[in-house]
Formats: sequence, structure tokens, C-alpha cells
Amino acid sequence: MKSMDPEEKKTVLVIDDDEGECCLVEDILGENSIRVVKAVGGETGIRMLSETEYPIVITDLRMPDIDGMAIIDFIRKRHLRSLIVVITGYASIDSVIDALRAGAYDYIIKPFSTDLLKFTIKRAFDYITIRDEQDRLKSFELITQLASTTAHEVFQPLTVLMGEANAISRSTRDEETREMAGQILEEARKIRDVIRKLDNLSDYAVKSFPGGHTILDIEKGSTHDE
Repeated sequence: MKSMDPEEKKTVLVIDDDEGECCLVEDILGENSIRVVKAVGGETGIRMLSETEYPIVITDLRMPDIDGMAIIDFIRKRHLRSLIVVITGYASIDSVIDALRAGAYDYIIKPFSTDLLKFTIKRAFDYITIRDEQDRLKSFELITQLASTTAHEVFQPLTVLMGEANAISRSTRDEETREMAGQILEEARKIRDVIRKLDNLSDYAVKSFPGGHTILDIEKGSTHDE
């Protein structure tokens, strides 16, 4: 399965047994420069989801071949990160609650307004942005923890190694030995510098913005030794 290309991040897969409904969603979201991929029927939707992971999936709940609940189940069992918005013409609270419990992100009742669809999808893309940033923050924290542990475990033996290489270089007159000691010292310094840079990444700042969006400011850590 392939993921969406960076330029296709604003892409929505819409699954509905009514092709007219798919085209309606395409026309509405196209006004906001959102690319819509249409799947007429649940079976076609499942096949397309097997090939590509879409950021957002809009699916009708009631379809004759494979219904929306099966679409949700497929996405969750495949551990896809797609946000699911269900659309139903049946204003049944039970079906909506079942869909949300199964893993749907949001729902829209037919007939829906243009503004409601646009707002719902915009909110879904905003959620994806925040989710991805939080994931990046967690990964960054893991890297800094690894760097801190590495610095603690490696610095002492590395310092000893550099001291021994210096001592050998000063105590011998054999050019080949001096050259080998110099190479060891040079490589050890490179390792030390890399570890220091990684360790300094722990001195970062998280900047928060309205709506819950955050960014990492690593300038402080990257210039710590300057």
C-alpha cells in the first residue's frame, strides 16, 4: 500500500453507491482546492483503500454491497490513519453512535449544506495537522532521550580513548604508529561532536499556537555550543 504524495495531502476519498452524491462532494470540496477521489460503491472503496492510504475517507453508511460500517472496520483492522467521516440519509442516532464507537471521526446527516461539509472536512484536516505534529514531537523526545543516554554511556570511554591516542602519538617516534593514533583521535572527535549536537537537542522549546498547533524550536539546542 502506498501513502499519499506530499502534494496530495489535501485528498479525500468519498465512497457512495450514488455516483451523483460522489460528484456533489467533489464539486463542493473542489471549491477549497481539495482533491476528491470517487469510489462508487463499498466494494470499489475497499479496493482503493487496499492500494492507497487516504488522509480522509467520507463514506455513506447505507450501501447495498459493502456498507459504511464494513468500511470503518476495514480501515481500523488495517491500522490505517485515515480519518473517517460518515454520511447517512437515515437520521438514526443508533447508527451514528455505532459508527463513532467503531472509529469514525465525525458524521453528517443528509441532506447536508455546503458550508457544513466544508467545515467538517476543514476541521478534519486541522486535526490531522495537529496529530502529525504531536507524533513528530513524541519522536523528537525519543531521539533526545536516546542522545542523552548515549552521551552518558559513551563520553567517558571516548574521553579515555582520546587520551590514550594522544599519549601514544606523543610517546612514539614511529610515523606509522603516530598516523594510526592520529586517525583514531580524529574519528573519536567526530563521534564526540555528533553526540554533543544530539545531546544539545534536548534543549529545545515547544511553541504553542491557537487551536492546539505546536512547533519545535531547536535553534536553542543547535547553537548551544557556539
